[in-house]
Amino acid sequence: MRCKSNPKIVFEKLFGDIANGYNIEIVYENSRRLSYCEKTCKVTDEKYILSVSGKEVNICCSSEKGAFYALCDLARHIEETSVADGEYICSPSFAVRGYIEGFYGTPWKHESRKSVMALMAKNRMNTVYHAPKDDLFHREKWREKYPEAELASLKELVDCAKERYMDFYWCIAPGLSMKYSDTAEFEALMEKTKQLYSIGITDFGLLLDDIDEELAFDEDRVAFGETVNAHIELINRYYSALKEFDSSIRLTVCPTLYHGKGNEYYISKLGKNISPLVSVFWTGRDICSRELTSPEAVRFIESTYHKPLYWDNYPVNDCSMYNEMHISPIINRDPDLYKYSEGIISNCMEYAECSKIPLITFADYLWDSENYDPQKSWEGAIRQVIGKENADNFIIFADHLYTSCLKDANSRRMYDAFEKIETVFKAGDNQKAVALAEAYLGKMNACREYLKQDLPVCRELSKWSEKFFVSCDIMNKIFEYIKTNDEKLIEDLLMLIEKYEAMPARLSNDVNIRDELKNIQKFIKKEI
Repeated sequence: MRCKSNPKIVFEKLFGDIANGYNIEIVYENSRRLSYCEKTCKVTDEKYILSVSGKEVNICCSSEKGAFYALCDLARHIEETSVADGEYICSPSFAVRGYIEGFYGTPWKHESRKSVMALMAKNRMNTVYHAPKDDLFHREKWREKYPEAELASLKELVDCAKERYMDFYWCIAPGLSMKYSDTAEFEALMEKTKQLYSIGITDFGLLLDDIDEELAFDEDRVAFGETVNAHIELINRYYSALKEFDSSIRLTVCPTLYHGKGNEYYISKLGKNISPLVSVFWTGRDICSRELTSPEAVRFIESTYHKPLYWDNYPVNDCSMYNEMHISPIINRDPDLYKYSEGIISNCMEYAECSKIPLITFADYLWDSENYDPQKSWEGAIRQVIGKENADNFIIFADHLYTSCLKDANSRRMYDAFEKIETVFKAGDNQKAVALAEAYLGKMNACREYLKQDLPVCRELSKWSEKFFVSCDIMNKIFEYIKTNDEKLIEDLLMLIEKYEAMPARLSNDVNIRDELKNIQKFIKKEI
């Protein structure tokens, strides 16, 4: 890191007095055991040894960053239950662990940005990219400098990131309208960049994604022939100019072809003709990749001479995915992917509070990918974001929000509960079956009450929770029908089902409730 701050002070800002009663000693040591990760075979400033004996805590590390992560680790253990005595030797799998505000839709509010950043720092992420697609000064008005108010807000974010030992990348996306052969255009790019450098930004992103694959201007076609040649020239010129006024500056680029096999003409030529020190974003086989594998990363390295820096399009739910809410854990990323990539940057949803849940699972995977447990991580993330007292009930709702590019199956907990109820019922233990059904419905109804609260996360979930409320009404009515066999309830049920089916939000894989109701009717009549 290029900044210094007291890790204990930052820790207290994030966690308050959670460690009250603990005697914490931090010892810095510039040695192999505290600065070299045997797993990754890399020198790191993020390694630490956390030793706990009762209320006595000893932290050994080589840097303030390592001390901060050790304190965060300690706090998470305290928040969850307690800290078991022992020695914990910790270092990250991935060098780059972060997220990007890179979606189409309403950009996050300033306070939301700070809130997400603080939580991700607590979970040992170290990188944030600022690239909201619908920020006019990022894309459409890329030539124009930020007004004073917007610039001041960005500076506050930069300062927050530095204080939390995070690298803050500011990104610009000029590709929609830039004339690459025009010197004045490049000068405008540099003037804009210098404005951001003036507030302390030393990490930049040049994004050339989601633009026409063909050159738009005759002058560019004459000068470069192909788009890839124009992009190579722009990247090299920009990187060289950045290094001229600060040799510590880092650059990440997003190519126009940012997904595929990794050996296509454009990305292969681009990678081999830009500096190996420039990071290259890649989303994997698809725009939203179901899996990221080590063999595919190796092919990318062989073709481009760069390790991919994954722009992972999860949990983002923009464009055609707008009816889905992505709060399930990250899955299907190879445990050893850290060996063949720079890291992973998760692209968030416009729903900042909801994004926190999957982001925490990303943080867990990126820190220790070989021991990552998606379910355990997800449940822990829900406890962090929702709170321990509401977590178990909230999971009943979150169980219906697994549908995404990662997974089609949904509502596993609900199906398991109903299968158990049906099995018990068929075995003749009606009393136990009723008790099991009442217990599940009780959790559904408790979750409904939580989701009705005027909280940021509840407001973001309203599109999906409103449909969940109708499903609660349906389930309660079905249970009433099972207990009473009152056929008059069927009409009410059909009206509720019609209402449910008309709601666009994706929930429970939108199972055919009408067919399920018919099966229940047949079963009840058979039992009678």
